[in-house]
Amino acid sequence: MSLKSKSMAIGLFRGLFRGFRAVKSHWLILILAFYFAFVLNLGFWRFVAERIDGAYGILFAVSMPLLVMVLFVWLFSILVIPVLGKPIIIGLLLVSSAANCAIWNLGIVIDSEMIRNVFETDLREASDFITLTSICWVALTGIVPAILLILCKIEYQSRKKELLIRTVFVLVGAVMLGGFYATAGKEYASFLRNHNKARKNLNTFNYIHSLMRYYQRVSLAKREFIWLDREAMSDAPDEAKNLLILVVGEAARAMNFSLNGYSRETNPLLAGQNIVNFRDAASCGTATAVSVPCMFSHKRRKEFDVDEARHTQNLLDILSVAGHDIFWFENDGGCKGVCARVPTENVVKSGDTIHCERNYCRDEVMLPRLEEKINNQDKNMVIVLHMMGSHGPSYYQRYPQAFRKFTPTCDTSSIQKCSREEIVNTYDNTILYTDYILSSVIDIAKKFDDREVSILYASDHGQSLGENGAYLHGLPYAIAPREQTHIPVLLWLSDAAQKRIDYACMKKKADNAPFLHDHIFHSVIGLMQIRTSLFDPSLDIFQGCYIQ
Repeated sequence: MSLKSKSMAIGLFRGLFRGFRAVKSHWLILILAFYFAFVLNLGFWRFVAERIDGAYGILFAVSMPLLVMVLFVWLFSILVIPVLGKPIIIGLLLVSSAANCAIWNLGIVIDSEMIRNVFETDLREASDFITLTSICWVALTGIVPAILLILCKIEYQSRKKELLIRTVFVLVGAVMLGGFYATAGKEYASFLRNHNKARKNLNTFNYIHSLMRYYQRVSLAKREFIWLDREAMSDAPDEAKNLLILVVGEAARAMNFSLNGYSRETNPLLAGQNIVNFRDAASCGTATAVSVPCMFSHKRRKEFDVDEARHTQNLLDILSVAGHDIFWFENDGGCKGVCARVPTENVVKSGDTIHCERNYCRDEVMLPRLEEKINNQDKNMVIVLHMMGSHGPSYYQRYPQAFRKFTPTCDTSSIQKCSREEIVNTYDNTILYTDYILSSVIDIAKKFDDREVSILYASDHGQSLGENGAYLHGLPYAIAPREQTHIPVLLWLSDAAQKRIDYACMKKKADNAPFLHDHIFHSVIGLMQIRTSLFDPSLDIFQGCYIQ
C-alpha cells in the first residue's frame, strides 16, 4: 500500500472514530430503541412469527414492529440522561443480552417466579448455564455494545430543546399507537388474549415488570415468624422409633417413568420392589423455589403464598415441636427456607471425592450418610433427602458412566445444540439413576425390620425437553405444559408399617385417586400420628387405609 493510500485510510478511520465518539442524545435514543426492539428481542419475534396467521391481517403484522419500537423510544427517552443514563443503559444491555439468550435458546418465560428462581439459584446451579454459546452471545450482543456506549460521548442540547424533542417522540408515538388501536385494535386484543405469554417474552420490559412485582411481593410478605401450632403432640411413643424417609426429587417427570407406562425400561429396580405408584400426581409449582416450600405447607396450592411460607411454621417445624428428630440432607440448590430451623447437611460441601466433582455431587453421596443416621436413631425420626435428580441443563453430569444406557447422549450444558433424541436419552439416564437411588434407599430401610419405616418420594416439578420449543421448567403454572406439572410419586412401607396401613388398599387408591403436593403435609401428619389443629383428614392419602 502506498504512503498516500495509508494516509487516506488513516484519515478515514479517524473520521469514522470521531463520528462514533460523539452522538446526539436523540439519535442515541432511536439507535438504542431499534437495537433493543429487534436485536435483543429475537425470542419475542420468533414467538410472534410462530403465532401470526391470516386471521390477524397484514396491518397487524406490519404495525407490531412499529409498536414495539415506540415502547422502547419512550423507555429510552426517560433513561438517556446525563450522569445516570450510561450506567443504567449498560446494565440493561447486559441483562437483556443474557435474557435474550435464555429466551431464544431455552424457551424461558420471564415472570416474577423466574426472577425468584434467579435470586435463589446458587453459584453451582448458575454455572450450568454458563456455556461457550451463552458467553459468546452475551459478549457480542451485550458486552461489545456496552463498551461502545462507554467510549461514546453523548451530546445533549439545552434542557428546553431536549424536552421539546422528547415530547415530540412521545406525541408521535401516542399518535401511532392511537392509529394502531383504531385500525387493528381487535387483532391486538385477540392476539394478547390468545397468547398471554407475549408480554413475558418482550425482553427488557418483561424482567423490569417482573422484578418490580417480585420485590412488591417480598416487601408485602409477613416478616415476623408465625407459629401456627406450638402444642403439636405425637401419639407414637419414642421407643417405637418410627421412621419416615421423605425423598424430594428434582425435575423428574412422570411420563419418563416406565412404572407409568413409558416404553423404555427406566425403572428396572423399582419394578422389583413392592411399591405404591401414584400414576396421577401433580406438583404445586413448576420451579423448586415454589414447589418445595409448598410441599411442606399445610395450605393447598391455590391458597399458598411462597413469600408468607418463608415466615410460617411448616411440616418440619410441626414434627419437631411434636418431639420428632428431623434431619435434612441437601444435594440440590438449597431447601428454600424449609429446613431453616432443623439440622441440615449440605453434602456438596462434604469433601467426598468419589461421588462429587467440582461443585456438584451425584445423589449416591447421600446413601451411606442415610444408613449411618438411621443406625444412630433413638426416637421417632423424619429424614429428608433433597436430590439432585434430573436437574438440567447438565443432565449428563447427574449420573455415573455405568448408567449411560441410552445413547447417543447430550454431553453439554448447551442442550439447544443437541438433537431431541440426545436430550431425551440423557434425561432418561438420569431417571435410570434415580431408580437406582430410590431402590437403594428401600434396600437400606429393609435392614431395619425392627421398626416402622415409610418412604415417600415426590418430585418437586417436571421438565420440558424441547416440546413446543420449551426446555427445563419454570413456566407460569396457568400455562405450564403437563411435562412440567405431572410428577412421579412413590410410596414404600416396611412390613412393620403395613401392620398399621393396608397396603392393598393404598395400591388401589394410587390407581384411582390423584395425588397432589397438597396431600404431603397432612399425609405425613397422619402417618406419623401427630395431633395438630392444622391436620385436614380429607388431604391425608392414608385415610380409609388405616388398620384399626
